[in-house]
Amino acid sequence: MELGKKIYQLRKLSGMTQEQLSEKLNVSRQTLSKWENGTGMPDVESVVRISVLFHTSLDELLLEEGGCVKENSDEEGKSAQITLEDLMRINAHNRKMNLLLFGGLLFLAIGIILAGFERMLERTNETLYYMLYRYMVTGNYEAITVDYVRLLIPALLAGVVGIALCLCYIVKTRRR
Repeated sequence: MELGKKIYQLRKLSGMTQEQLSEKLNVSRQTLSKWENGTGMPDVESVVRISVLFHTSLDELLLEEGGCVKENSDEEGKSAQITLEDLMRINAHNRKMNLLLFGGLLFLAIGIILAGFERMLERTNETLYYMLYRYMVTGNYEAITVDYVRLLIPALLAGVVGIALCLCYIVKTRRR
């Protein structure tokens, strides 16, 4: 396996974005992207940082054979390694993204339900049974006037909020 593919695999397994890893390695995101795509090669210092960060030996990174990820090592306390704080930050980000998606889908569902309710109410108002009922109660055939556009506004607002939240989720996940 090429070095770029190993870096990509290690980054994905750790749940880091290119921005987060490039920050840890003190390189630009574009440089990291070139390494992962195989269009560029990291210098020796960067390879050593990657090795320390992901607890892998240089042999595992640079040689063709061997696994990519080493079992947990007892080398703690190095500043370049992934810390518990980093993992907690990544986990918090993932929770926020899930909440964003759930909220968007919930508002979208509410909008659809409200729109369906409005349509059913409009149809009910126009049925013969309803007109006969009004005739028995009030003595006239006039249908009650209802502003259906006003009834549709909450459904439209909920749908727009839901779509906006889902679009935010999509945009943010594509950036990752």
